[in-house]
Amino acid sequence: MDKIEALRKKLIGSAKKKIQEKYEGKETHIIKSVNLLEDIDSSSNLLIEQLREWYSVYFPELDSIVSDNEKYVELVHTIGERKGFTHKAMVKIIKDETTISTIIGKSKKSIGTDVDKQDLAEMQTLALNSHNLRKERESLSKYIEKGMQKELPNFTQLAGAIIGAKILSQAGSLKKLAFMPSSTIQLIGAEKALFLHIKQGVKGPKYGYLFQHPLVKTAKTENKGKI
Repeated sequence: MDKIEALRKKLIGSAKKKIQEKYEGKETHIIKSVNLLEDIDSSSNLLIEQLREWYSVYFPELDSIVSDNEKYVELVHTIGERKGFTHKAMVKIIKDETTISTIIGKSKKSIGTDVDKQDLAEMQTLALNSHNLRKERESLSKYIEKGMQKELPNFTQLAGAIIGAKILSQAGSLKKLAFMPSSTIQLIGAEKALFLHIKQGVKGPKYGYLFQHPLVKTAKTENKGKI
């Protein structure tokens, strides 16, 4: 029994050590953060889409006039009522005088339906939540950039903080990433396309997250793979 107990303690100690080694690195926090960032992006896009659709019941013209999501959200949150769209209320958000004049004109002749205060308040709450989510994204992006510059300065310089963090996340750890061949790193982020290539024989992917890199995005089609 003593030998069994000693073996049990040894196994528990070994498992504990492996868990600590796995999560003690700074990259663990970077990986968690960048995964959260992708969830925030997905949620933010959904909230803005729903806000535009809902608020368009009340003031449909604003949707086509203001394409910038951040400005749209701020207008709905801070102003809300059509009669509140005055030059004074909008000038801190919209810098273009022509756009301001257009919004004022459309707000006075809107074809949107009237809504009660409770309905409008819910729309403004949705806009506020969307605004706060975007602020959280900004804060998280700065945290990721700071962590990447400290832990992977050279990789960050080449790939950029966010793209680099996404690649690190898919790799699983700094150690695994360090031993990966360049051909594997190039395809990280294109797993679905690679799976379809293997299973269905469709054209294989050339790159994953690296496609988002400015040098690749702005390059000519025939040069993207080489870059």
